Amino acid sequence: MAEPMGEKYDAYAKRTDAPMAALALIFLVVWSGRIIFAHSLPGGVRAAMLTVQGVIWAIFLTDLIIRTVISKRSWRFLWTHPLDVIAVLVPAARPLKVLTTFTQATAFATTRGRMKTMQAVILSVVLLLWIGSVAVLSAEREVADSAINTFGDALWWAFVTVTTVGYGDYSPISVQGRVIAVMMMLVGIALIGVVTASVAAWFVALTSGGEDEEEEAREATRHEELMERIAELEAKITRLADSSAPPAERADPERQ
Repeated sequence: MAEPMGEKYDAYAKRTDAPMAALALIFLVVWSGRIIFAHSLPGGVRAAMLTVQGVIWAIFLTDLIIRTVISKRSWRFLWTHPLDVIAVLVPAARPLKVLTTFTQATAFATTRGRMKTMQAVILSVVLLLWIGSVAVLSAEREVADSAINTFGDALWWAFVTVTTVGYGDYSPISVQGRVIAVMMMLVGIALIGVVTASVAAWFVALTSGGEDEEEEAREATRHEELMERIAELEAKITRLADSSAPPAERADPERQ
């Protein structure tokens, strides 16, 4: 469970989380378009895209500084919110903040939590594949002897890397490309682990569902028996009270 950061932080986060998520998606679209269509875009359009990226990056940096300052434990915030820091270092990765769903204590404890976790996993996989594809294309396209020259090549490489299949038909040869590959492999393994845990929790819930229903039925039966005994005791107490009352009161119970 995420560590509480204070009322000021909560109020600020409530106001800014949605706009920052929208800016993250805008950054992702602009960044992706600038790289994928780098050779077909006019110079002025590429310059405008770079300007938009710079402005959004500055907003991310400002947001991180504000959150760090107003949080209850400033430096602790940086340690416990790594995705916010990564979003400043690599702004295109900010949409991956949906991964914070996994840090909630109820992520696998309830049906709703498991459903929310699976939705976050699916969205995270799609974003990871997209971000990884664009990033490795940016790193490898201008490198001599590199096999990754188009977005299609990069997307195929991202699929086989995240799934840890690793056919080897496409592989990065630059340092930057290999760093991206390592990060994608690590995150891919983590996501596979989350999927496995979620499926296991789902099977456990299915197998224990019958036992839960039986336990609920037993509890209902015990409750009914208890209520019947209480009613019997109340009736006995009433009879005892009537038998111990004076004859006049028994004859006229409404008389006080």
